[in-house]
Amino acid sequence: MANTGIDWPLSWTQEYSGTLTTGGTVTDTSDAIDLDVKSSIEISIDADYSNHAKATGGLRVYILRDVNGTDFEIDPVADSNSVPWGFEMPFSQNGTIRRTFTLYGVDISRFKIFLHWANTTASSNVAVVTSYQKSDIPAAS
Repeated sequence: MANTGIDWPLSWTQEYSGTLTTGGTVTDTSDAIDLDVKSSIEISIDADYSNHAKATGGLRVYILRDVNGTDFEIDPVADSNSVPWGFEMPFSQNGTIRRTFTLYGVDISRFKIFLHWANTTASSNVAVVTSYQKSDIPAAS
């Protein structure tokens, strides 16, 4: 019988690795990620918080969808009226929080991952690693 299931390669691509530091609002936007001929994408966010008291929230993660083949949704820092899909990572003083989520190729074609760190507490930072893997649906033989 032909394989008609979803194949996960279990090969993660690191998209971003860096530290977002204090000083007001600090952001990072990924390059465009294309799901052409892919069934889904699994995204992993690893946030390592520094040892500082919580004064404001945790790292925020947004998905900026392609709107016309050239432009993407506007991030909420550039325009506070813009509210793309996203979530806030819980804060863990001197700790690590990991979240993984899946987007499906039938729902989204291209997108960017937008990271938003708005913690103004002195000496606060969050080291972030963002990775993903795409899945295929093999052709029936």
